Amino acid sequence: MLAAGDRVPDAVAKNEAGEEVSLNALAAVRTVLYFYPKADTPGCTNESQQFRDLYAKFKKKGVEVVGVSRDDVAAQRKFREKYGLPFHLLADTDSAICDGFGVIVEKNMYGKKSLGIQRSTFVLQNGKVVKAWPKVSVEGHAAEVLASLS
Repeated sequence: MLAAGDRVPDAVAKNEAGEEVSLNALAAVRTVLYFYPKADTPGCTNESQQFRDLYAKFKKKGVEVVGVSRDDVAAQRKFREKYGLPFHLLADTDSAICDGFGVIVEKNMYGKKSLGIQRSTFVLQNGKVVKAWPKVSVEGHAAEVLASLS
């Protein structure tokens, strides 16, 4: 998994509107990039709503927020609209961004092993990771990220 000081990998994914978004473009400005396992599930909804509720405060600090999962464009669009999320959600269907950040891990649920996204958050700026939160706990996470930004 990427850590503070690492260069942001060059990858492209479509946002909920079907527009291509380059990680290099996101990393050029200060951006919070948060990875969540699946759109419209309880934990991912809670986390996204926290970022939504604090979005104006992130913007006041000159920080953009972008969510990423391996859901398709339609699922991301539906999720964004359903919960009034003011920021973009990337549909990383080929896992290029997830793989580049190293957030795909083996999970074990009820004895069944699978590969999935480990909930993680990164602050990007000037093409590099400035801060990283691996293995995020949802409750209070967006506020923690906001508090860490100067």
